Amino acid sequence: MIIQDFPDYEKLSAPDSILDFPPRFDILENMEEKININKLAELAEKLRENTVGNPVWVREKGVYEYANETIEVVVILKLLRAVQGIKGQLVLCNEGLLFDISTLYRCVNDCAEEIYFLLEKYPNQSSHVKQFIKNFFEHTIDSCASTETNEVMKKKIHSANVRCLTGQDINEDIRQSLSRIHKIYSGYVHASYSHIMQNYGGEYLSESFNLLGITSEQEKLKQSQIVRSAYITILLSMIYVCI
Repeated sequence: MIIQDFPDYEKLSAPDSILDFPPRFDILENMEEKININKLAELAEKLRENTVGNPVWVREKGVYEYANETIEVVVILKLLRAVQGIKGQLVLCNEGLLFDISTLYRCVNDCAEEIYFLLEKYPNQSSHVKQFIKNFFEHTIDSCASTETNEVMKKKIHSANVRCLTGQDINEDIRQSLSRIHKIYSGYVHASYSHIMQNYGGEYLSESFNLLGITSEQEKLKQSQIVRSAYITILLSMIYVCI
């Protein structure tokens, strides 16, 4: 699959529309480039159809699964999950649920990092890539609690990202930067103390933890930059998959 198979690819950053986004408050209106989530989702699904096709229904389990446990399936599923995560971030940003935007950012960023890791030497596969694929497919509906293969250490995934993105075998500064980002956003996933406390605030004498969402448009605009960052990250990951 190559990028030329998607003639509308350049429209992903088209400035004229954000489709399927609630019209009551378009928080991304002032961003430099708008997010065309519908086009991104459409192209991700086309990429899936043209590379791995559809999963099959497994009657005895009551779920859909892919018959072939290949690296291509893992990459495409990671890409699809990331695109859906960006749609989730848009909805959360609109509702002022800023903590959860960052929680999803960790998920989206993980997917992107894993795509680079898996495709670093494609179609060849390192022992760590084979380990990752094996562990991934052990998490089925009937065996996710009894996996036999260990997860690949995050350090290995970050090192592969450094090589893919810089062309250098080793760049410890960049690897540590990737590690710091991962750890910071892990605090949102695991509900760390300092991360929870970020929700507290509001007007004087009416401060709260804003459990139903922050109403400040200024804060929403700040957080929308995280959504845009996630969008660009996955846009670049999709290009990497295609080429």
